[in-house]
Amino acid sequence: MKNEKLAALSVSTLMVVSLSLAGGSTGLAATTCTFTTVGTTMTLDSDCTTDETITIPDGFTLEGNGKTITAIDPPPPGHFRGAVVANGGATAHVTNLTITTAALANVCDAGADRLRGILFEGAGGSITNNTVSNINQGASGCQEGNAIEVRNAPFDTTGSDKLVTIQYNVVSNYQKTGIVANGSVAAVITENDITGVGPVDYIGQNGIQVGFGATAIVRENSATGNDYTPTSFVSCGLLFFEADGVQASENFIAHNELPLCNVGKGGGQFNLNE
Repeated sequence: MKNEKLAALSVSTLMVVSLSLAGGSTGLAATTCTFTTVGTTMTLDSDCTTDETITIPDGFTLEGNGKTITAIDPPPPGHFRGAVVANGGATAHVTNLTITTAALANVCDAGADRLRGILFEGAGGSITNNTVSNINQGASGCQEGNAIEVRNAPFDTTGSDKLVTIQYNVVSNYQKTGIVANGSVAAVITENDITGVGPVDYIGQNGIQVGFGATAIVRENSATGNDYTPTSFVSCGLLFFEADGVQASENFIAHNELPLCNVGKGGGQFNLNE
């Protein structure tokens, strides 16, 4: 696993970026939310709360129907672990859903238990027209709390990529990163609105991260408000780390500590490795 503290030289200035790590996946799901399922579409019936991950069956679409899933802590001494919504197989789709949290305990978790809003682990598909907000544990320095994360092993350039479309989402008030693509993933990240909570002194946030062998088209997104006030690390609107090609254009990047942190984007091409 990569160390959380990674250094790179940029324009003769030492730039230390804090990125979302490659390790971890989600666990099994249980929820009190109810769905109406027709064919391979499961439609959320109403606003609801859950204290564990909701898993989308393989090949299914979670149609949010404009409703909200709120993650809450289970009864003490437990706390919410993992993703709010995650795939259960090789293909999944999430659309028209709002995901948020309510006063989660500030407990740091690693690997499978790291907090996420929507997680695709080893899956292709789409994440579109969702609102993902408040994926955090308050003013926490725990290195988790990604609003949208897609990931697939191996976490280098040698694997077969899972193709994921991430489009038209509104992401805000996340703990660590707005949108993350790590590992053997080919991500089309377009027309998303991503807003951090900076300036803050407790965690280095990033807007969009493409790393650990992922390739991506990053176009027409807005990424703002990622600003870490101490000088030990930097926050980035866009962060590319050991990627396998990133085609970035027409993004609105403003009010971040740095607009772009390029620690290896692997060239400017989208390299889908099937």
